Amino acid sequence: MVTISRNELRDLLNTCLDLKLLEVLPEVAYQDYHLPRSINVPLSDFFNERILRLIPDRSSTIVVYSLNYECHLSSQAAMCLLELGYQTVFDYEPGKIDWRAAQMPIEYGESRIRY
Repeated sequence: MVTISRNELRDLLNTCLDLKLLEVLPEVAYQDYHLPRSINVPLSDFFNERILRLIPDRSSTIVVYSLNYECHLSSQAAMCLLELGYQTVFDYEPGKIDWRAAQMPIEYGESRIRY
């Protein structure tokens, strides 16, 4: 698993149109605010099944994030993705708190994806 910085994530969002950006926190945290273009796939018992259904192409570029450095959900999710055979997985370890603190764009509300 490779970690990326805020600037690297910003660049990926600008250049990789098919980037899959996943917030792995519970839905209530996602609804509070989330990064643009992200979808909510909480790290739970059904994470693997949901990922395989949402992102069948294992060559997709995927970035996972959670709250901050102290929250290990994103690194756990990244490991799950690698174990499932996804090839290009990044962990934005600083998480959504870092993104918001840098006054980067955020969105509010429910995920566009329903299970």
